[in-house]
Amino acid sequence: MKDVVPHYIAKIEGHGSLRIDFTSDIAELGIHEGERLFEPMMLGRDYLDATFITQRICGVCPTAHCMASIKALEYAMDVEVSETTRNLRKLMLCGQMIQSHALHLFFLVLPDYINADSALDLVDAAPDKFQMALNLKKIGDKIVEVVGGRPVHPITPTVGGFSQVPSEEELERLGRELELTLKDGVEAVQLFASLEYPEMERASEYLSIMADNKYGFYGGLINSTSGDVFEIDEYKTNIEETVKPYSTAKRGERDGHGIMVGALARMNLHSSYLMPMAAKELKKSRIRFPSYNSFHNNFAQAVETLHFIEEAIERIEDTLSDGLNDYTPDYDVASGVGHGAVEAPRGTLYYTYGLDSKGKLRECNIITPTVQNLTNIESDAEEVLHMTDGKSRKHREHLLEMLIRAYDPCITCSVH
Repeated sequence: MKDVVPHYIAKIEGHGSLRIDFTSDIAELGIHEGERLFEPMMLGRDYLDATFITQRICGVCPTAHCMASIKALEYAMDVEVSETTRNLRKLMLCGQMIQSHALHLFFLVLPDYINADSALDLVDAAPDKFQMALNLKKIGDKIVEVVGGRPVHPITPTVGGFSQVPSEEELERLGRELELTLKDGVEAVQLFASLEYPEMERASEYLSIMADNKYGFYGGLINSTSGDVFEIDEYKTNIEETVKPYSTAKRGERDGHGIMVGALARMNLHSSYLMPMAAKELKKSRIRFPSYNSFHNNFAQAVETLHFIEEAIERIEDTLSDGLNDYTPDYDVASGVGHGAVEAPRGTLYYTYGLDSKGKLRECNIITPTVQNLTNIESDAEEVLHMTDGKSRKHREHLLEMLIRAYDPCITCSVH
């Protein structure tokens, strides 16, 4: 194997590199972070510890880990939650999507398209765009902080509901701030619609959570562009974890081939359920879904940013209409096995817990979005190599780095 990207790939979360065999155009995405062993670490712990520990898997998407973890525990103990709890959890996930997408799009992706080394170059070159990025990141952080107690690693969500909920005044104020941020969301979609994405087409199998006539992200069934639909508790039989000798991260595959999860997968499957303003901006753009260009994952993230601002406003309105009550129901600790899944920014996140009668964890399994995307990244890299045959090494290297960044991989999550 000969290195084509010999150094760690810049502007991604974690440490990874790409190796290419030019004789056969085979790509290997190496993950160079040590296994963190969160799953065995959880065994024997009290179930109440689980949510706080596993969200430390990631500092970028801890809210998604928190929610998937709680849902698995509630499934195991047959705990029903109130509509207030569901709305507030969805609101937190909206914040998670906005804060993560804004960080990735403006600070890690955009420099590739404006011939800049860093997003900090925007400060002088395009201060309005830099301010847009800050506004979006700020409102995403604010959502999670208002409901979860702090913007990173939330502390109020718990099995059955919340230990504390925001006041009506706090939610009303947050709603007003979200209304003001809609303009930034619209301009973000327009900005990323205007970029010249590399031309590429390679159909993959795309999977995401589906909900009844909605843009699913909190719960429901898993559906695929292959036509398959399965329950969340069937994910282990539908997604096989494999190991490669050159990587410390597992791979999630279906029937021996790669899959793609994340914003592009969600848009390919469910773009018809976007909120009104997001749907309007998508229609005005020249990009159509389904798209089989993985670089369009970034445009999909921009559309989702606007969508989740709108979704957050709706969740606040519904919460205020229903009233802030029944958020800490009583339940009995019981033995059982439970499964939970939510859409994290990078794709579907799965959790399984097994509990004994005292609430001690005896089983833990987690499949993160990046684990599911790794094989597909390699297949896309091989397609880019075919497309760029005869081009300079510098051109090919840059395009391959852009491709990997387009997926928004979280290496730290992949080696959980």
